[in-house]
Amino acid sequence: MARSIFFYTDSATFGGAEQALFTLIEALDRRAWQSTLLLEEAPGGPPLTAHLGDLEVPVRTVPAMPLGAAGAARMPGFARMLRRQGPDVFHAHLSWPLAAKYGLAAAVLARVPATVATVQLFPRFELDRSNLWQLRALASGVGRYIAVSHDIAAKLVERMRWPAEKIAVVHNAVRLERFGAVDATALRAELAGDPKRPIVLTAARLDEQKGLSVLLRAAAQLPEAVFVLAGEGPERGALEAQAAALGLGERIAFLGHRSDVPQLLAACDVFALPSLFEGSSLAVLEAMAAERAVVSSSIGGTNELIADSENGSLVAPGDADALADALRRLLADAPLRTVLARQARQHVERSFAPATMAARVTGIYEELLARA
Repeated sequence: MARSIFFYTDSATFGGAEQALFTLIEALDRRAWQSTLLLEEAPGGPPLTAHLGDLEVPVRTVPAMPLGAAGAARMPGFARMLRRQGPDVFHAHLSWPLAAKYGLAAAVLARVPATVATVQLFPRFELDRSNLWQLRALASGVGRYIAVSHDIAAKLVERMRWPAEKIAVVHNAVRLERFGAVDATALRAELAGDPKRPIVLTAARLDEQKGLSVLLRAAAQLPEAVFVLAGEGPERGALEAQAAALGLGERIAFLGHRSDVPQLLAACDVFALPSLFEGSSLAVLEAMAAERAVVSSSIGGTNELIADSENGSLVAPGDADALADALRRLLADAPLRTVLARQARQHVERSFAPATMAARVTGIYEELLARA
């Protein structure tokens, strides 16, 4: 008989963390695990439902539990629902360490046999003493935290003071079948105009975290290339103004949100993501799966995906000159691009397949259920 998992996220936006959650649900053996996705109520319905595609998982809406008094007041009702429904596993997905705080607390209060939380990102934030102690108390009741990189695991221990024995590292995974042979000839001509002109692609949320102002400064040093940014976010206006000030003109394209990332990857020569911090970047993994040479920042998490000069290129975060040099080198050396791209694909096949991720996560479920 299949055991039941309630997956929960309080996220209102769809990005890498949410895609990682959906990939995990899809990779589970449904003969052994029965998944239900809990999403918070929002005007017009939970935003994530528009991105479910063919996931075919039951979705239940629950009251929003934001940080603060309003969220705390709704926690007991959520706990009562969990006691009534009796899932075997409650698995929250956290976009940062304070996310899903009351959902996790409710699962602990309801004595769900296995309570698990995946931490996708550790941004820069200040934590007051009250929240710090609350989260430490909560950590004593959570069965296991999953960090998507060793870097995040270390920060959870060092900054949050969560017990190291309760933290496991399971990297994100990518669906390899999405990135097979794609004919992108027409798309390449559309993006570059001249099909011989090299294309540098970035697919990311337009947010300060992604270091895109650094990318634009590097782009100004590479007049031979076209730069394509796929994604939306709060920094779009500032980035467009910066591109105009740098005189990038028609050499840069802001595409907005795109659902054809595999095709865009097939059309580009190099993928660049100069993030200032990451968890375990799905954008980088997707570019590697698409067999594209990647230039990214040498930061925690990303340096667990890319080995510099073996399956990609790493540069110091925030260094536009170093980024321009790395891009220039790859754009000028097609054989090098081919070698790095091939080895990137092989690395993803070996280490970042959804089945591998699902096996590690369900192993954690089984360990906690055996203890319960």
